[in-house]
Amino acid sequence: MASTCTFDQLLFALRIGVEAANDALRLRRARQLHVANAGGESLQVEIPRGPADDAPLDPVVIPLRWFRDWRVPQVTEFSVEFECRLRYVKTRGAPAELVIDMHHPGKRWWRRQRTHHMRIAFRAADAWQPSISLDGRNARAPLAETR
Repeated sequence: MASTCTFDQLLFALRIGVEAANDALRLRRARQLHVANAGGESLQVEIPRGPADDAPLDPVVIPLRWFRDWRVPQVTEFSVEFECRLRYVKTRGAPAELVIDMHHPGKRWWRRQRTHHMRIAFRAADAWQPSISLDGRNARAPLAETR
């Protein structure tokens, strides 16, 4: 797995990943509800008619769908935090790209490269737009749309 990528690629991959997880939850829940509505699954018990030990038993069939939670689970927030180094890379004929390097910096006593603490969060309430903080300070995403 590459530990160096452009910031745009990372934001895009994270957003697509969280949206895919949310879609997978919805699909899985829809399948469960379809199977539950098809019926067939039930619990069969016998309940005594009275408190006596020898009271006759009445069979009762309880559909398992009565016990199902009909709410649909969904991902509402996703965040990731990591240490990284940032740099701009210029390629001929293209604008400079912000590159995130997550390689572990080698320890050199004469030159230690500064690492940053980055937090990227996505919220469904914000239409999955990224919220980015760098070293505890809020930062703007360098692109208008990550999708």
